[in-house]
Amino acid sequence: MRQLTPLFVTVLLFVLVFSLAVAAAEPAEIVILHTNDMHGRLQPIFVDDVQRGGLARIAAYVQVLRELYPNRVLWLDGGDTFHGTNLANLFDGEPVLEALNAADLDAMTWGNHDFNFGTEVARELAAEARFPILGANIIDSASGRPFSRGAAFFDLDGVTVAVLGLTTADTPLVTLPRNVAGLTFLDPVDVAGRLVPVLRDEADVVVVLSHLGIEEELRLARLVPGIDVIVGGHSHTRLDEPIHVGNTVLVQANDYGKFLGYLKLTVGDQGILGVVGQLLPITADSPVRQDIQALVDRWEHRLDERLRDVVGTAAVDLKGEAEDIRRGETNLGNLIADVMRATAGAEIALVNSGGIRATIEAGEIRLWDVYTVLPFDHVLVGLALTGEQILAALEHSVCRYPFPSGGFLQVSGLTFVFDVARPPGQRVVEAYVDGRPLDPERVYRVATNDFLAAGGDGYSMLAGAPMFYGSKLADGEFLRDVFLRWIQEQGTVAAELECRIAAIEETLACVPDVAPELVQPGT
Repeated sequence: MRQLTPLFVTVLLFVLVFSLAVAAAEPAEIVILHTNDMHGRLQPIFVDDVQRGGLARIAAYVQVLRELYPNRVLWLDGGDTFHGTNLANLFDGEPVLEALNAADLDAMTWGNHDFNFGTEVARELAAEARFPILGANIIDSASGRPFSRGAAFFDLDGVTVAVLGLTTADTPLVTLPRNVAGLTFLDPVDVAGRLVPVLRDEADVVVVLSHLGIEEELRLARLVPGIDVIVGGHSHTRLDEPIHVGNTVLVQANDYGKFLGYLKLTVGDQGILGVVGQLLPITADSPVRQDIQALVDRWEHRLDERLRDVVGTAAVDLKGEAEDIRRGETNLGNLIADVMRATAGAEIALVNSGGIRATIEAGEIRLWDVYTVLPFDHVLVGLALTGEQILAALEHSVCRYPFPSGGFLQVSGLTFVFDVARPPGQRVVEAYVDGRPLDPERVYRVATNDFLAAGGDGYSMLAGAPMFYGSKLADGEFLRDVFLRWIQEQGTVAAELECRIAAIEETLACVPDVAPELVQPGT
């Protein structure tokens, strides 16, 4: 590990203004460190041109705190950990697991994206982990037995801490159904209501390690008494200070390892007597555990060998950043939708923006870029949909606007206008296919991915539709591979904004040059 200077230790102690009292006898003081929604980001990332995160830096912080406060520190991770970058995805999460094992993570809970490699790979990861991966509300459907451990106990210098893991019940909706085939996700509030009283009898402190999202975590805190702390995830929420709901404390540390969450609890005979929490920024000035960095670098070398090949050229920047693509049309969204429509021989293409994860900058396109933009194993399919179903999908796409949403659709072969002043479900006022008004009665050939075709992201109106192209089964062709092949065939690619999607204030610039006809919103 990089040698820690006296100055750094002094600064760290200053940052932790209310740190543990040395050799405190009574009441006891413990520290919970927490991360969530790392999404495979072992290396530092750049946020507004500032370097943030990196597991080797997080691990160094954890090590410093463990040395300062021996046997009183617990590091918990709130899930969505194994999947999300090329390094993680191309090796089925193995680099992330190996790094966390070396860094001595104490426990994590399953996130929905931790099942993206399928149930069997998840079982293998859990078997190889040197820490418990908890999921009390995940059940094997056939046997009725738990999929994994539900809770774990830790002794922190005489304080018994029970940690209960809970995963969002929406997991079959927010990952591909085949990835969790054979698993049932029970209502986490019901499960917590049954188990927390049992844990309460056995522990001084009860922690729920949650991948539910902040709204569900607030609901859990209101409905289930006896929870001391909820360490959250899933919603990527940045809580600079803990939230208090009754006697329950909620914390969440944003995402991608940009922060290490710090929570100090003072524990007495009557329970939690004091709470101090904050987020510690992980920056370029943070110390580095060199053994963890060397491990990550070895995996990066293997990845580079696989992904370094140039596959084409981008003539312009192809925009796929979340802040753009999750609330409006982008040229990369147009391009991917166009490729889907052409490949499937469809009239229309619909693709969820949450499946498009990055920008391709102008210049050489490497295999790395394609895997970064399309990291999920989504399969290209073609559905036969009525205009009414398509209209319902468009309404669902813009129901949260102007707030960004992974369910916001990028489209091809179709243009539409929506009025934000109208209530959700009644916002689409004009929709055209090849310059003609969308016909609610007509059946259209629509290219999409198997995630949406299975009703993912809430697109229930697509579930069960007849399929004319591809397969929802594992033998289908990944959208990523379709897009890669198209880039290789074209050599040089470019795309533009074409006013395919417009909010009402933009309609004068974007309405097709045909006599306007309002399309009646669906229900």
